[in-house]
Amino acid sequence: MPVRSLFRRHDPVSQTKYQELKQLARAQKRVLNGTPGILKQRTQSGKRYWVREYIRVDGRKVDEYLGPEASIGETRLQALRAEIDLARALASGSGTLRLLGYQRMERKAAAVLEVFFNRGLIQAGLTLVGAHAYGALLNELGVLAPGYKTQDIDVARSAPLAVALPDGATFHHLLKESGLPFVPVPGMPSHRPSASFKLPGAETLAVDLLIPGKRVGELVAVKELQAHAQAVPLLDFLIAEPLEGIILSPNQVIPVKLPSPERFVLHKLFASQSRTFDRGKTGKDLDQAATLAAALEEETPGRLSELFRRMPAAGRLRVKRAARIAAKRLVDIHAQGAEALLKLAR
Repeated sequence: MPVRSLFRRHDPVSQTKYQELKQLARAQKRVLNGTPGILKQRTQSGKRYWVREYIRVDGRKVDEYLGPEASIGETRLQALRAEIDLARALASGSGTLRLLGYQRMERKAAAVLEVFFNRGLIQAGLTLVGAHAYGALLNELGVLAPGYKTQDIDVARSAPLAVALPDGATFHHLLKESGLPFVPVPGMPSHRPSASFKLPGAETLAVDLLIPGKRVGELVAVKELQAHAQAVPLLDFLIAEPLEGIILSPNQVIPVKLPSPERFVLHKLFASQSRTFDRGKTGKDLDQAATLAAALEEETPGRLSELFRRMPAAGRLRVKRAARIAAKRLVDIHAQGAEALLKLAR
Protein backbone atom coordinates (compact mmCIF):
# COMPACT_ATOMS: atom_id res chain seq x y z
CA MET A 1 0.00 0.00 0.00
CA PRO A 2 1.27 3.51 -0.76
CA VAL A 3 2.36 5.77 2.05
CA ARG A 4 0.35 8.92 2.58
CA SER A 5 3.44 11.09 2.12
CA LEU A 6 3.46 10.19 -1.60
CA PHE A 7 -0.26 10.30 -2.41
CA ARG A 8 -3.64 8.95 -1.43
CA ARG A 9 -6.76 8.20 -3.39
CA HIS A 10 -9.79 10.44 -3.27
CA ASP A 11 -12.79 8.55 -1.90
CA PRO A 12 -15.36 7.18 -4.39
CA VAL A 13 -17.93 9.87 -3.52
CA SER A 14 -15.59 12.75 -4.36
CA GLN A 15 -14.40 11.00 -7.53
CA THR A 16 -18.03 10.73 -8.61
CA LYS A 17 -18.50 14.45 -7.92
CA TYR A 18 -15.48 15.18 -10.10
CA GLN A 19 -16.76 13.09 -13.00
CA GLU A 20 -20.21 14.69 -12.76
CA LEU A 21 -18.67 18.16 -12.80
CA LYS A 22 -16.52 17.19 -15.79
CA GLN A 23 -19.60 16.05 -17.70
CA LEU A 24 -21.42 19.26 -16.76
CA ALA A 25 -18.47 21.40 -17.92
CA ARG A 26 -18.56 19.81 -21.35
CA ALA A 27 -22.11 21.10 -21.81
CA GLN A 28 -20.78 24.66 -22.06
CA LYS A 29 -20.94 26.35 -25.43
CA ARG A 30 -18.71 29.09 -24.04
CA VAL A 31 -16.95 29.71 -20.76
CA LEU A 32 -18.17 32.96 -19.22
CA ASN A 33 -15.54 35.57 -18.51
CA GLY A 34 -15.07 36.36 -14.82
CA THR A 35 -17.73 35.53 -12.24
CA PRO A 36 -21.05 34.08 -13.45
CA GLY A 37 -22.73 37.43 -12.77
CA ILE A 38 -26.40 38.39 -13.06
CA LEU A 39 -28.73 39.68 -15.77
CA LYS A 40 -29.78 43.31 -15.43
CA GLN A 41 -31.65 45.91 -17.44
CA ARG A 42 -30.07 49.29 -18.05
CA THR A 43 -31.49 52.49 -19.51
CA GLN A 44 -29.55 55.03 -21.55
CA SER A 45 -31.06 57.96 -23.44
CA GLY A 46 -34.48 56.49 -22.77
CA LYS A 47 -33.61 53.14 -24.37
CA ARG A 48 -33.61 49.94 -22.32
CA TYR A 49 -31.12 47.11 -22.87
CA TRP A 50 -29.89 43.92 -21.20
CA VAL A 51 -26.45 43.29 -19.73
CA ARG A 52 -24.66 40.61 -17.74
CA GLU A 53 -23.11 42.35 -14.76
CA TYR A 54 -20.05 40.47 -13.54
CA ILE A 55 -16.63 40.90 -11.93
CA ARG A 56 -13.66 40.57 -14.25
CA VAL A 57 -10.49 38.70 -13.41
CA ASP A 58 -8.81 42.01 -12.55
CA GLY A 59 -11.48 42.73 -9.91
CA ARG A 60 -13.45 45.36 -11.87
CA LYS A 61 -17.25 45.16 -12.03
CA VAL A 62 -18.33 45.52 -15.67
CA ASP A 63 -21.33 45.03 -17.98
CA GLU A 64 -21.37 42.62 -20.89
CA TYR A 65 -23.78 44.20 -23.39
CA LEU A 66 -26.34 41.65 -24.59
CA GLY A 67 -28.68 43.75 -26.71
CA PRO A 68 -31.68 46.11 -26.67
CA GLU A 69 -34.75 45.01 -24.74
CA ALA A 70 -36.84 44.83 -27.92
CA SER A 71 -34.51 42.32 -29.60
CA ILE A 72 -34.18 39.90 -26.68
CA GLY A 73 -37.28 37.78 -26.29
CA GLU A 74 -38.20 35.39 -23.50
CA THR A 75 -36.54 32.42 -25.23
CA ARG A 76 -33.23 34.26 -25.41
CA LEU A 77 -33.54 35.41 -21.79
CA GLN A 78 -34.15 31.85 -20.67
CA ALA A 79 -31.04 30.70 -22.55
CA LEU A 80 -28.95 33.45 -20.94
CA ARG A 81 -30.26 32.58 -17.47
CA ALA A 82 -29.49 28.92 -18.09
CA GLU A 83 -25.94 29.83 -19.14
CA ILE A 84 -25.41 31.80 -15.92
CA ASP A 85 -26.98 29.05 -13.81
CA LEU A 86 -24.61 26.53 -15.39
CA ALA A 87 -21.63 28.78 -14.66
CA ARG A 88 -22.75 29.12 -11.03
CA ALA A 89 -23.13 25.36 -10.66
CA LEU A 90 -19.65 24.81 -12.09
CA ALA A 91 -18.06 27.43 -9.81
CA SER A 92 -19.81 25.91 -6.80
CA GLY A 93 -18.70 22.41 -7.78
CA SER A 94 -15.12 23.62 -8.23
CA GLY A 95 -15.19 25.10 -4.74
CA THR A 96 -16.45 21.84 -3.26
CA LEU A 97 -13.72 19.82 -4.96
CA ARG A 98 -11.08 22.27 -3.81
CA LEU A 99 -12.12 21.65 -0.21
CA LEU A 100 -11.73 17.93 -0.90
CA GLY A 101 -8.14 18.41 -2.05
CA TYR A 102 -8.46 18.60 -5.83
CA GLN A 103 -5.95 20.74 -7.73
CA ARG A 104 -7.18 24.15 -8.86
CA MET A 105 -5.78 26.94 -11.07
CA GLU A 106 -5.68 30.61 -10.12
CA ARG A 107 -8.14 33.04 -11.73
CA LYS A 108 -5.73 34.86 -14.03
CA ALA A 109 -4.25 31.70 -15.49
CA ALA A 110 -7.74 30.26 -15.99
CA ALA A 111 -8.78 33.42 -17.86
CA VAL A 112 -6.23 32.54 -20.54
CA LEU A 113 -7.59 29.03 -21.00
CA GLU A 114 -11.11 30.46 -21.13
CA VAL A 115 -10.10 32.49 -24.22
CA PHE A 116 -8.47 29.44 -25.83
CA PHE A 117 -11.67 27.43 -25.32
CA ASN A 118 -13.99 30.18 -26.55
CA ARG A 119 -11.84 30.72 -29.65
CA GLY A 120 -11.89 26.99 -30.46
CA LEU A 121 -8.17 26.40 -29.98
CA ILE A 122 -8.61 23.65 -27.40
CA GLN A 123 -11.25 21.88 -29.49
CA ALA A 124 -8.84 22.10 -32.45
CA GLY A 125 -6.07 20.32 -30.55
CA LEU A 126 -4.15 22.85 -28.44
CA THR A 127 -2.99 20.77 -25.47
CA LEU A 128 -2.13 21.86 -21.94
CA VAL A 129 1.26 20.54 -20.79
CA GLY A 130 3.62 21.34 -17.92
CA ALA A 131 2.81 21.71 -14.22
CA HIS A 132 -0.85 22.63 -14.72
CA ALA A 133 -1.32 19.47 -16.79
CA TYR A 134 0.24 17.49 -13.94
CA GLY A 135 -2.31 18.91 -11.49
CA ALA A 136 -5.16 18.14 -13.88
CA LEU A 137 -3.89 14.57 -14.33
CA LEU A 138 -3.82 14.05 -10.56
CA ASN A 139 -7.50 15.04 -10.56
CA GLU A 140 -8.23 12.72 -13.48
CA LEU A 141 -6.61 9.80 -11.67
CA GLY A 142 -8.44 10.58 -8.44
CA VAL A 143 -5.15 11.14 -6.63
CA LEU A 144 -4.43 13.62 -3.85
CA ALA A 145 -0.75 14.62 -3.91
CA PRO A 146 1.28 17.81 -3.52
CA GLY A 147 1.05 20.04 -6.57
CA TYR A 148 3.63 22.50 -7.81
CA LYS A 149 2.75 26.15 -7.40
CA THR A 150 3.28 27.87 -10.71
CA GLN A 151 1.59 30.56 -12.72
CA ASP A 152 3.18 29.51 -16.01
CA ILE A 153 0.92 28.08 -18.70
CA ASP A 154 2.52 25.79 -21.28
CA VAL A 155 0.39 24.89 -24.31
CA ALA A 156 1.46 22.77 -27.26
CA ARG A 157 0.33 21.79 -30.67
CA SER A 158 1.66 19.13 -33.03
CA ALA A 159 -0.17 19.60 -36.32
CA PRO A 160 -1.51 22.98 -37.52
CA LEU A 161 -4.77 23.89 -35.77
CA ALA A 162 -7.87 24.24 -37.91
CA VAL A 163 -9.03 27.51 -36.37
CA ALA A 164 -10.31 30.77 -37.77
CA LEU A 165 -9.05 33.77 -35.85
CA PRO A 166 -10.45 37.28 -36.40
CA ASP A 167 -8.83 39.18 -39.25
CA GLY A 168 -5.48 40.54 -38.16
CA ALA A 169 -5.55 38.70 -34.82
CA THR A 170 -2.40 37.17 -33.38
CA PHE A 171 -1.67 34.89 -30.44
CA HIS A 172 -0.76 38.03 -28.50
CA HIS A 173 -4.18 39.53 -29.27
CA LEU A 174 -5.86 36.37 -27.98
CA LEU A 175 -4.00 36.62 -24.68
CA LYS A 176 -5.18 40.20 -24.25
CA GLU A 177 -8.79 39.04 -24.72
CA SER A 178 -8.42 37.58 -21.22
CA GLY A 179 -8.56 41.16 -19.93
CA LEU A 180 -4.93 40.94 -18.82
CA PRO A 181 -2.13 43.11 -20.28
CA PHE A 182 0.25 40.45 -21.57
CA VAL A 183 3.50 41.63 -23.17
CA PRO A 184 5.99 39.62 -25.22
CA VAL A 185 9.14 38.47 -23.45
CA PRO A 186 12.13 39.84 -25.42
CA GLY A 187 14.02 37.20 -27.36
CA MET A 188 17.68 36.35 -26.80
CA PRO A 189 19.23 38.07 -28.67
CA SER A 190 16.68 40.87 -28.76
CA HIS A 191 16.03 40.70 -32.51
CA ARG A 192 14.62 37.18 -32.21
CA PRO A 193 10.81 36.88 -32.07
CA SER A 194 9.18 35.99 -28.79
CA ALA A 195 7.48 32.67 -28.06
CA SER A 196 6.64 33.64 -24.49
CA PHE A 197 4.31 36.26 -23.03
CA LYS A 198 3.96 37.48 -19.45
CA LEU A 199 2.21 40.04 -17.34
CA PRO A 200 4.28 43.18 -16.73
CA GLY A 201 6.21 44.04 -13.59
CA ALA A 202 6.37 41.62 -10.69
CA GLU A 203 3.49 39.48 -11.98
CA THR A 204 4.70 35.91 -12.56
CA LEU A 205 2.05 34.61 -14.96
CA ALA A 206 3.62 33.64 -18.29
CA VAL A 207 2.30 31.76 -21.32
CA ASP A 208 4.61 29.67 -23.51
CA LEU A 209 3.68 28.22 -26.89
CA LEU A 210 5.46 24.92 -27.66
CA ILE A 211 5.91 22.81 -30.78
CA PRO A 212 7.76 19.55 -31.58
CA GLY A 213 11.36 19.93 -32.72
CA LYS A 214 14.79 18.36 -32.39
CA ARG A 215 16.61 21.39 -30.99
CA VAL A 216 15.42 22.64 -27.61
CA GLY A 217 14.31 26.26 -27.72
CA GLU A 218 14.50 26.65 -31.49
CA LEU A 219 11.85 29.12 -32.66
CA VAL A 220 9.31 27.88 -35.19
CA ALA A 221 6.61 29.97 -36.87
CA VAL A 222 3.03 28.90 -36.11
CA LYS A 223 1.19 30.51 -39.00
CA GLU A 224 -2.40 29.82 -37.95
CA LEU A 225 -1.79 31.64 -34.64
CA GLN A 226 0.42 34.38 -36.10
CA ALA A 227 3.05 33.50 -33.50
CA HIS A 228 6.31 31.69 -32.85
CA ALA A 229 6.71 28.62 -30.66
CA GLN A 230 9.63 27.02 -28.86
CA ALA A 231 10.71 23.58 -30.05
CA VAL A 232 10.67 20.71 -27.55
CA PRO A 233 12.05 17.26 -28.46
CA LEU A 234 9.52 14.39 -28.46
CA LEU A 235 6.66 16.80 -27.83
CA ASP A 236 4.70 15.05 -30.58
CA PHE A 237 5.01 11.81 -28.57
CA LEU A 238 3.79 13.58 -25.43
CA ILE A 239 0.62 15.05 -26.93
CA ALA A 240 -0.35 12.20 -29.23
CA GLU A 241 -3.74 10.73 -28.30
CA PRO A 242 -4.66 13.47 -25.79
CA LEU A 243 -7.44 12.89 -23.30
CA GLU A 244 -10.34 15.17 -22.43
CA GLY A 245 -9.92 16.82 -19.05
CA ILE A 246 -10.96 19.90 -17.11
CA ILE A 247 -9.27 22.71 -15.24
CA LEU A 248 -10.85 23.83 -11.99
CA SER A 249 -10.67 27.50 -11.03
CA PRO A 250 -12.53 29.70 -8.53
CA ASN A 251 -14.85 31.13 -11.22
CA GLN A 252 -14.86 28.51 -13.94
CA VAL A 253 -14.44 24.89 -14.97
CA ILE A 254 -12.76 24.79 -18.37
CA PRO A 255 -12.58 21.78 -20.70
CA VAL A 256 -9.01 21.14 -21.86
CA LYS A 257 -6.95 18.56 -23.68
CA LEU A 258 -4.24 16.81 -21.65
CA PRO A 259 -1.44 14.35 -22.40
CA SER A 260 -2.21 10.81 -21.32
CA PRO A 261 -0.66 10.14 -17.89
CA GLU A 262 1.58 7.39 -19.32
CA ARG A 263 3.01 9.70 -21.97
CA PHE A 264 3.39 12.44 -19.37
CA VAL A 265 5.49 10.14 -17.15
CA LEU A 266 7.78 9.04 -19.97
CA HIS A 267 8.26 12.55 -21.31
CA LYS A 268 8.99 13.93 -17.84
CA LEU A 269 11.65 11.24 -17.38
CA PHE A 270 13.11 12.17 -20.76
CA ALA A 271 13.00 15.90 -20.01
CA SER A 272 14.72 15.46 -16.64
CA GLN A 273 17.83 14.19 -18.44
CA SER A 274 17.64 16.83 -21.16
CA ARG A 275 18.02 19.82 -18.84
CA THR A 276 21.59 20.98 -18.51
CA PHE A 277 21.01 24.30 -16.75
CA ASP A 278 18.00 24.03 -14.42
CA ARG A 279 18.49 21.42 -11.71
CA GLY A 280 15.39 22.65 -9.87
CA LYS A 281 13.17 21.65 -12.77
CA THR A 282 15.00 18.33 -13.08
CA GLY A 283 13.94 17.41 -9.55
CA LYS A 284 10.39 18.52 -10.25
CA ASP A 285 10.28 16.40 -13.42
CA LEU A 286 11.42 13.32 -11.50
CA ASP A 287 8.98 13.89 -8.63
CA GLN A 288 6.02 14.26 -10.99
CA ALA A 289 7.04 11.22 -13.02
CA ALA A 290 7.51 9.07 -9.91
CA THR A 291 4.14 10.03 -8.39
CA LEU A 292 2.16 9.42 -11.56
CA ALA A 293 4.04 6.19 -12.28
CA ALA A 294 3.14 4.83 -8.85
CA ALA A 295 -0.51 5.85 -9.22
CA LEU A 296 -0.72 4.31 -12.69
CA GLU A 297 0.88 1.04 -11.65
CA GLU A 298 -1.75 0.57 -8.96
CA GLU A 299 -4.60 1.07 -11.43
CA THR A 300 -3.21 -0.37 -14.69
CA PRO A 301 -0.13 -2.54 -14.04
CA GLY A 302 2.22 -2.85 -16.99
CA ARG A 303 0.69 -0.07 -19.05
CA LEU A 304 3.70 2.20 -18.65
CA SER A 305 6.08 -0.53 -19.84
CA GLU A 306 3.84 -1.26 -22.81
CA LEU A 307 3.93 2.36 -23.97
CA PHE A 308 7.69 2.57 -23.40
CA ARG A 309 8.18 -0.18 -25.99
CA ARG A 310 6.43 2.08 -28.51
CA MET A 311 8.38 5.19 -27.58
CA PRO A 312 10.73 6.64 -30.23
CA ALA A 313 14.18 5.10 -29.88
CA ALA A 314 15.76 8.56 -29.66
CA GLY A 315 14.33 9.03 -26.17
CA ARG A 316 14.68 5.60 -24.58
CA LEU A 317 18.23 5.85 -23.25
CA ARG A 318 17.48 9.03 -21.32
CA VAL A 319 14.22 7.58 -20.01
CA LYS A 320 16.07 4.49 -18.74
CA ARG A 321 18.65 6.64 -16.96
CA ALA A 322 15.96 8.81 -15.38
CA ALA A 323 13.82 5.81 -14.41
CA ARG A 324 16.66 4.44 -12.26
CA ILE A 325 16.93 7.76 -10.44
CA ALA A 326 13.17 8.15 -10.01
CA ALA A 327 12.84 4.59 -8.72
CA LYS A 328 15.15 5.43 -5.82
CA ARG A 329 12.61 8.04 -4.70
CA LEU A 330 9.98 5.30 -4.36
CA VAL A 331 11.91 2.32 -2.99
CA ASP A 332 10.95 2.88 0.64
CA ILE A 333 7.50 4.40 0.10
CA HIS A 334 5.95 2.67 -2.93
CA ALA A 335 7.58 -0.62 -3.93
CA GLN A 336 5.13 -1.27 -6.76
CA GLY A 337 5.86 2.07 -8.39
CA ALA A 338 9.61 1.62 -7.91
CA GLU A 339 9.49 -1.76 -9.63
CA ALA A 340 7.53 -0.29 -12.56
CA LEU A 341 10.25 2.31 -13.08
CA LEU A 342 13.03 -0.26 -12.72
CA LYS A 343 11.38 -2.30 -15.49
CA LEU A 344 11.85 0.70 -17.76
CA ALA A 345 15.48 0.98 -16.70
CA ARG A 346 16.11 -2.67 -17.56
